Amino acid sequence: MKIVIQISLLFALLLFGCGKGIEPAPVQPENEKPGFSGKVTFIGTWADSIKRTHIVVFKNPINSAGDFNAFNIAYVSYEIPFGVNEFNYSSLDSSYVPIAPGEYSYVAVAQSSTPQLLLDRKAWIVAGLYYALGDTTKPGKLIVNQFGLKTGVDIRCDFNNPPPQPPGGG
Repeated sequence: MKIVIQISLLFALLLFGCGKGIEPAPVQPENEKPGFSGKVTFIGTWADSIKRTHIVVFKNPINSAGDFNAFNIAYVSYEIPFGVNEFNYSSLDSSYVPIAPGEYSYVAVAQSSTPQLLLDRKAWIVAGLYYALGDTTKPGKLIVNQFGLKTGVDIRCDFNNPPPQPPGGG
């Protein structure tokens, strides 16, 4: 009798206690995933020395050369093709790692004359910045919500009138 009770309890535990067991978490629909999108517009002539162009998002402002580090970088886009006039993007399909929900202080289009991807501030030039609400006096804050795509994160890169460079450049 004791064995029947134990087997019944074990069966009940397995049947009702595991919820959905090891079933994977539900997949979040593409239109609900956190992210951002926009358009990068390039004005002027691309320098022949440019080998890489990326959209880079930093959690904290770039107030010193030390702020340009792997712990502060939250997002790096795939490479933007050399010489384009416009580049439409979405963080959902154009990055090495997805961006997490949160507030980000510095969103830039950065260019490098090195063919390899380096985390050395001296290797990069900021070609354009994201400015929220048209305020070009300081970089705009990007807020990525937990659900949905923030649109309109547009960046203008004027090669004849580049934005102020963060500290630590070469």
